[in-house]
Amino acid sequence: MEQGVQRTRCFFNVSKRGAVKTARLDRLAEVVESALPEGAELVEARFSGGPLLTLLVDREDGPVNHEFCSGVISRVSPLLDEEGYDGLVEVSSPGIDRPLTKPEHFERYVGHEAKVRTAEPIEGRRNFTGTIERTNETAFLLKLSEDAEVELPFGSVAHANLKEDI
Repeated sequence: MEQGVQRTRCFFNVSKRGAVKTARLDRLAEVVESALPEGAELVEARFSGGPLLTLLVDREDGPVNHEFCSGVISRVSPLLDEEGYDGLVEVSSPGIDRPLTKPEHFERYVGHEAKVRTAEPIEGRRNFTGTIERTNETAFLLKLSEDAEVELPFGSVAHANLKEDI
């Protein structure tokens, strides 16, 4: 990892109950979002390696450090328990290669380079790398390294990350 770039990870067991229940990821994400402190944002929620719920969280007013992660887990643990989630939770910063999971993320990072994979081929390909030029309500324009441009609908994106060089 480059000097000056820090990615904080905190691991916690959020439930003392023995029963394992399955909960929908979108519902768990809703619960987490509702419990975050003012100025914090859930960038992405995903299941990683079985029952590990990974939460990538960012904040406007300071670093995503161990203290912040501990505070997040204290807020979300009881609510996830109520939803029947009995797995482990990892809270982490989104890092420099942060996922772009919402249209607002693309708008916020206009002028930045991104790597995008679409669910279905667009213009014969699924993988694109370029600079986010602009966004509208339904799509964003990516200026590709080969001086071409492609408009990608938000609904077509399977995965997108910032591509930052340090």
